[in-house]
Order: sequence, then structure tokens, then C-alpha cells
Amino acid sequence: MSTELKEVEGMQWVRVRDAIQKRWPEINKQELAQCPNNLDHLTDFVSKRVGDSQEEIESVVREFAPHESLIDRISHNATDQVGRASESARFAVMRADECIAERPTQSVLASFAAGLILGVTVTALWLHQKPEPSRWERLKSQSWN
Repeated sequence: MSTELKEVEGMQWVRVRDAIQKRWPEINKQELAQCPNNLDHLTDFVSKRVGDSQEEIESVVREFAPHESLIDRISHNATDQVGRASESARFAVMRADECIAERPTQSVLASFAAGLILGVTVTALWLHQKPEPSRWERLKSQSWN
């Protein structure tokens, strides 16, 4: 990020802190200044020191906070999606473990049957494929009249 952009963003965060200080003057200005330039950190910081609702605190902070760039939003969304996908995968593995533990014989037989069917299918497809004729075979089959 360029120096100018950092300065502009820094000024925007100063504006956020000023709005917080005006809304909740009981918050210590030095402690507020040490809080990182992040929506979640500032919201948590303020909510620990005042008795207002989380929605009100978030609305004040978000109103004055600089908007995330497109790259930041994509990055956050991608991180969220990866987190959800890994959680779903973990749940699926846990469920499969439970099913195997509940019915080990049926699980082994089902796996054996699936493997046997897959093996027969692949073998049949492999045996029924027609090999591509080589160049020599193609030249031999042409008529030279």
C-alpha cells in the first residue's frame, strides 16, 4: 500500500476514534488510541467498556470506519468459505467414523461391493476400447489408385 493511502486510511481511523470518543466520553482516549485499526477489535474494545447494545456499537464504528477494499472482502469471504468447507468435511468424516463403528461388518461388505463393481466397470471399459490405428496401419488401408 502506498504512503498516501496509508495516511488517508490513518486519518479515517482517527475519525472513527473521534466518533467513538464523542458518543462514549467515558472511554479512555489513550487506551482507544492503542487499539488496532480493525472493526472487530474496536467493536470489542468499546463493548467491554460501555453498557450499550452490540448493534449500536457496531453501527457507530461501521458508520465512520473506512470501507474494506475489494481484495480484503474477497480474502475475508474466501477465508470464511474455506472455514465452512473444512468444518463440513470434518463433520462428514466424523459421521463416517460413527457409521463404521456402529456397523463394521456392513461397512466392510459395502466397501468390498463398491470396489468390486468399480473394478469390473473399469476392466470392462478397458477391454472394450478400440486402439487407435497407427500411422502405418492408416497408410496401408488407403487405396493408391
